[in-house]
Amino acid sequence: MENKKIVIVGGTDGIGRALANHLVTENQVLIIGRSDEKGKGFVAENGRNATYLTTDLSILKNIPPLVEKIKLQFDEVNFIVHTADILRSKRLATEEGIEITIAIKLYSRILFNQLMIGEGKAYQPDRIIHVAAPCYAPNNFMKNFPFPVDASSFEAHKVGQISNDFYGLLMQRKLENRNTKINILNPDFVSTNIHKNGELNKFVKFIYPLMARLFVGKSKTPEEYSKIPFNIMTDENKNANEFTFINAKGKMIKENKHVRDVMTQEKIYEFAKEKIDSTLQNHVIKNWL
Repeated sequence: MENKKIVIVGGTDGIGRALANHLVTENQVLIIGRSDEKGKGFVAENGRNATYLTTDLSILKNIPPLVEKIKLQFDEVNFIVHTADILRSKRLATEEGIEITIAIKLYSRILFNQLMIGEGKAYQPDRIIHVAAPCYAPNNFMKNFPFPVDASSFEAHKVGQISNDFYGLLMQRKLENRNTKINILNPDFVSTNIHKNGELNKFVKFIYPLMARLFVGKSKTPEEYSKIPFNIMTDENKNANEFTFINAKGKMIKENKHVRDVMTQEKIYEFAKEKIDSTLQNHVIKNWL
């Protein structure tokens, strides 16, 4: 794969940065994150094919101007990859009054995709990848959606993961006539900085990697895991062309029946749309997908 234009949201660190490093030699890669220093480092290391933009993805009003800047730099986009994540125990609300994990893992992703996908061919990417999902949903998932007001950000993380499953299937259906493929990737446990340095309480910080090793085995480095999305983007993974959900080994995951429920998919999407519309002050989404 060469001469493609790729946007990696959350690309200044972890899986996103490792993937960007694989792609940037032969493609134009724009990474997005909060660290200006890491963005400048990416450009310094990789030259003219490397670009970066900095923003706080947890603030929804930052997304419309971010997308405008991307479209000024890229006259088309071939791939969009979402890797931005946060892991913390104590609940934290953004300045917009939204729990920060859900803001990053769900609302900002939906809004970003909505604004990036245009009516013309230039902004109808070949593939959109969300690194996110556990690919399961309990049958009572919607009972407390999005989650109780006293729930921790750690609990919200799980809700965001599962919501990406529902959203991914919905997007696949909405974009089936545009030749855009959606993949939701379940990386299991990758030893990124958010796991090493996340704002977790002592018990969670101790037990989380132990549980990961128990159920997953040896954790992967971001560089090791980034080969999975890389192989999908270079069309070396045929499973990803046929199936939406891909596991940590690059194989397909058969989603459970609750995730396939169309009414639940629509409810989550409508809830997100209303939340986004009510949060944005100076931008109106005219035509939702």
